[in-house]
Amino acid sequence: MLKKGLLIFIISIAIISCSKKIENNTSIGIVANLKGIDLFSNEDLSSKKLHHLDYASKIKIISLDTIKNISKILYKNQELYAPLHDVELLSQLENEKSYFSIDCYCLLGLKEIKTINYPTKYDTIHYFIKDDKVRLIKQVSCFQPSYETYKQHDFDINKDNYEADRPNLYSYLTIDKNDFFIGNSFMDENKSYLECYNKKSTFEISNTTSKLSKYRIPEDFNYAIDLFNIDLLFAKIDNNSFTKPLPNFDYKKETIYLEQSDLYLEKTTNIKLYSLSDFKSITYNENAIQFNYLRDFKIIKKDGKKRYFVKINILESINSNLTGEYYIDLKEVAMFASIPD
Repeated sequence: MLKKGLLIFIISIAIISCSKKIENNTSIGIVANLKGIDLFSNEDLSSKKLHHLDYASKIKIISLDTIKNISKILYKNQELYAPLHDVELLSQLENEKSYFSIDCYCLLGLKEIKTINYPTKYDTIHYFIKDDKVRLIKQVSCFQPSYETYKQHDFDINKDNYEADRPNLYSYLTIDKNDFFIGNSFMDENKSYLECYNKKSTFEISNTTSKLSKYRIPEDFNYAIDLFNIDLLFAKIDNNSFTKPLPNFDYKKETIYLEQSDLYLEKTTNIKLYSLSDFKSITYNENAIQFNYLRDFKIIKKDGKKRYFVKINILESINSNLTGEYYIDLKEVAMFASIPD
């Protein structure tokens, strides 16, 4: 009986040790709370805060304790403590390949989990995960083949063609540990930039370091469009943990213009609109719609499948009686289109 009790005690110690998940060596991390973090001198965080670190600050992490939800940090030769969920541990590959600025960061070197193919390869989106979360979305931000080439699908989208009038260039939509859509890394005229949406700043990337650039102004940020594209992807892969928008963008007032033509599908396909009261389809005949993305979700499960309804507000236009609020089905839209800039 004593031996059995001793065995249970040993097993309990082993389980606790495994659950604690401590990293013994000093590792590189980053502040993952938009408000920054306070550092304290003891594990229970009851002492007066000693330092404050801003969002996206690089830090040295000594250990992570998942039981106490505490991270031990080396700062100015002191061992200090902060909440575990406010920091993110970076692998060596992530630290070496990623872009970091004083306002945000773009994690590269992540695992590409899957490629979503839209009806043409020009609408293909790659997405990358870390800790079972979508953290990076790669999309073609600029590509304009001839219509005949597009129809024949005979252009290698994976090869950059800088001799073309408008070469195919990639952009990366970045999502942080706490699910906020925080930025966009993109190329323009063979230069790389990192947009940080939380401070509305743009950095030119040079030799894996970042320097502040006045290349773009805040009004040029397409936050609503990119947010909509992310939601299309999440609905398509049945991930209903939708990303969070930053509070400093009034994306609901931005106008999204969606042209409906036969260029992409070689047939006319209109996005279905649904009434707010009974989700019945609304008949209409428009070549394009302009709307504000209200992003009021209604997820309905029917016959074992999920439908991702989201509210939009169609703006007034000439010869149109569609003005007002409707639902669209994100998964339905994602089956045949992504929204261009």
